[in-house]
Amino acid sequence: MNCQRAASVLAGLAANRPAFTAVEIEELLAQGLAVEADPRDMATLQWLVPVVQDHAGCAIEDPEAPLKLGVKLGEINDQLNSDWYRFTTGKATLALREQKRHTMRRAIAVLHDPIELARLVKILADGRQGGNAKYAACEALGSEIYAITQKGVRVSRELKLRIARFAAQPLGAFLSAFDKSERKMEAFTGDIATLAHGIGHVKKNPHQVVIGLAKTGAPPAEALGLYQQTMRATGAPDVAVTCARNAAAHGGPLQVAQRLKQAQQALRGVGLTMTPAVLGAAKTLLPFEQVETGALRFAAIAQLLEAQNLTRGDATIKGTARLMPAAGTPQDVVQRTLTAYGQLPAGPDREGLTAIAVALASMVHSEDAVAPLAHRFLKLYQELARRKVSAPQHAAADALECVACPGTPAEVAGTVRTLAWKVARQHEPQRSDVAIAVAFAKRFAY
Repeated sequence: MNCQRAASVLAGLAANRPAFTAVEIEELLAQGLAVEADPRDMATLQWLVPVVQDHAGCAIEDPEAPLKLGVKLGEINDQLNSDWYRFTTGKATLALREQKRHTMRRAIAVLHDPIELARLVKILADGRQGGNAKYAACEALGSEIYAITQKGVRVSRELKLRIARFAAQPLGAFLSAFDKSERKMEAFTGDIATLAHGIGHVKKNPHQVVIGLAKTGAPPAEALGLYQQTMRATGAPDVAVTCARNAAAHGGPLQVAQRLKQAQQALRGVGLTMTPAVLGAAKTLLPFEQVETGALRFAAIAQLLEAQNLTRGDATIKGTARLMPAAGTPQDVVQRTLTAYGQLPAGPDREGLTAIAVALASMVHSEDAVAPLAHRFLKLYQELARRKVSAPQHAAADALECVACPGTPAEVAGTVRTLAWKVARQHEPQRSDVAIAVAFAKRFAY
C-alpha cells in the first residue's frame, strides 16, 4: 500500500467509515495503526465489565476478580437459599436477585476461561491504545469491526502534512521515518526532563537555561555538572549556561568564566559602557582567538547599525550580538539587515521589525539569500499563528527559531506541535514547552 492509499484508509477509519481490502487492513494491524474485534466479544464486554466492576470492584484483568466475584456470589446464594429471605422479599426483588446471580455465574465462567479472557483483555487494551475509538464494520470484509489507534491518528496527521513528498512511496518508507522521529523525540524529552529537574530554582525563564544546556550536546548529567560548577562560583544562571556551552572549546567552565571577564574588559576598551546588555553580549567574543579582535568587530557593527538608523541603545547591543557570528564584514551584515528590513511588512513596532531583520541577516551568507528567507519566515509565522501552535505575541520569535527547519511551513508547524506535546508530557503545552520545541524542531524533521 502506498502512502496516498494509506492516507485515505486511515481517514476512513478515523471517520468510522472503514473501507479497505483484507491485505490493506492486515498491514495496518501489523503496524499498530488499527485494531480489530469480533462483535460477539464486544457484546460480552458490554455486560461483563460493569458486572465485575460493580460487584468485585476491579477490572476484568485483575487476577483476583474471580475470587472477589465468587465472594459476592456466595452472599447472594446465601440470601436466595434462605426461606426467611424469600418469605420477606417481594417477587420483583427476588427476580432481580436471581438475574444477578445468573449474570455473576456467567461472568465467573468467562473469567475462568483463559483463552476467552485473554482475547477480551486484548480488546480493552487495544481500545485504550486507540483512545477509546469507536469500532465500525467494513462491509467488504464481513462481521469483524475495526478502529484506528492513537498511533494511527498521529500517522494520519503527519502523513497528511507530507503527502506531496510521500504519496507514491510505500507506507513502510514513511513509517520508518516516522518511527525514527518518534524514538528521537522520546529520548530528547527524557533528557529535557532531566535537565529541567536538575537546574534547581531559576527565577526568570528557566526553560532558557534548559535550552542552553541541551545545546551543549553533552549528556544531561555532564551538562548539569558543568552548569552547577559555574553556578557555585558565580550564582548567575546565564553565565553558567555560557560557560557550560563553551567549556569544551576553552578547557572547562571556570576557564570560560575567566575568558568572559576578559571579553567584557575588551568591550570596555572600545568605549562601551558596562550595562547588563553589554555584559551579556560579551559571550559573542569567545570564539575569537583574541577577544580584542572580537571587540573591534562588535564596535564596528554597533556603529553601523546606529549610523543606518536601525537601532539605538540596548537594541543596538542585542542586534550586534546577534550579528557577531554572521558571515561577512560588518558592512556586509548590516547591509543584509537593511535588505531584510525592506522585505518585512511595515508596522508600528519598528524595534521588533529590526530585531527580526537582524536575525534573518545573521542566518544567510549572501545578499541574494535574504529575500527567500524573509519570505519563508513570513509563511512560517502565519502558519504557527494560524494553527495556534504559537500564541500571537510569540509567533514571530518562534518562526525565527525554526525558520531553518527543513520542510514546508505546515510540516514545521506540525513538528513543533508534536514535540511541544511530548515535552509537556502529553498535557496542554505551556509557553516554555513551545519555546523548547521551536529551538530543537530541526532535529526531528523528516
